[in-house]
Amino acid sequence: MHRAIGSWRQIAPLGSAGRMLALLAVMGASPATSWAQGTQPTPPPAPPAQQGTTVEGLTKSAEELARSAGDVAKSVGGAIGNLWNDAVGKVAPGAPTDYLPAQISDEDKQFFAILETIGLRLKDVTVSKGVLPSASYRFVASREPTDTDIATAEDLLRVYRDAQTGMMSRARQRIARSTLDTVSTAGYALTSMEVTLSPWPDASYQITTKDAAAPKN
Repeated sequence: MHRAIGSWRQIAPLGSAGRMLALLAVMGASPATSWAQGTQPTPPPAPPAQQGTTVEGLTKSAEELARSAGDVAKSVGGAIGNLWNDAVGKVAPGAPTDYLPAQISDEDKQFFAILETIGLRLKDVTVSKGVLPSASYRFVASREPTDTDIATAEDLLRVYRDAQTGMMSRARQRIARSTLDTVSTAGYALTSMEVTLSPWPDASYQITTKDAAAPKN
């Protein structure tokens, strides 16, 4: 009797372990797997599913994009229009009287003063109208310049050079410089010149030779 009880006590734990293994097998998990799952933290809940895009949402987005594009186009179009108006205002020709000496800028008057000092008198004004209008002035020699006239013109050119800057001004200064060099050349006389002020300063000269000796009677 004592042996039977002892045998039962030895077999019972084995029977309990067997039943535990069978139960785990039925549940489809091993002891190691069950322990690992029991110690892992609970995963965070999945984020809610995003709301699907609706026809109303697409329509609203399209309207906003169209409105934004329209604002940009309007802004760009206005800027281009302003630039175009500024460009046309600077290029479009005015009335011919706008190019008379009394209407030209003070800078151009300074430039003309150099030519008048060396005996060149304004004769004609030619204005052409077109996509790029031009204005030219023809000067004729009214007298032969003296050394004092040339020295005074040099002083005026120096003042003009110090007061005016920019590409257009430098172009006028080069014209004045070449004119002074021409009238100072021995054996030649400047009889007339044509000065173009717009759209870009330019000049053309008519030069004749001086007689080396007085004509014989």
